Amino acid sequence: MAPAPSNGTPTHGTPGHDTAAADLRTLDPPAASLLGELTLPADRESVPHARRFSRSVSTVSGAGHIADDAEVLVSELVTNAVRHAPGPGSPLCLRLLRTGTRLRIEVHDESAAVPRQRPVDLMEETGRGWYLVAVLAERHGTDHTPSGKAVWCEVRAWPRDDRPGH
Repeated sequence: MAPAPSNGTPTHGTPGHDTAAADLRTLDPPAASLLGELTLPADRESVPHARRFSRSVSTVSGAGHIADDAEVLVSELVTNAVRHAPGPGSPLCLRLLRTGTRLRIEVHDESAAVPRQRPVDLMEETGRGWYLVAVLAERHGTDHTPSGKAVWCEVRAWPRDDRPGH
């Protein structure tokens, strides 16, 4: 999100302290740092590969304590992308990012269809993926992209944003 344009109105506060800029910084989401990216074909064998990748990235990035939840989230998002891919083997891209104190998991695919949460039937073998994402993640959603969509979720992974410059 880009900062809001300034209207040139003077701000009040401590002399030499730009309170408007400080307010904007608190509203803008933190910049994302790419932790890992993996391109996969849309097939069933990609799901366990994506889970192993997410566990490795979570551990190396200092978020090993949430590796189990991250693995479940990755599994559900990648499985859904494979199941609803426009064609067998079409490309998927799994991206793991750090946004402030959160781990952001994104799965990009070439389908424009947006996932919908359906009523959960505990007796069915499928249909609980988006429900699990909604329960485990702090935030989740879908963004349209020029080539399809990105389905994403975020979980708190770090106690504070201690990256240099943040």
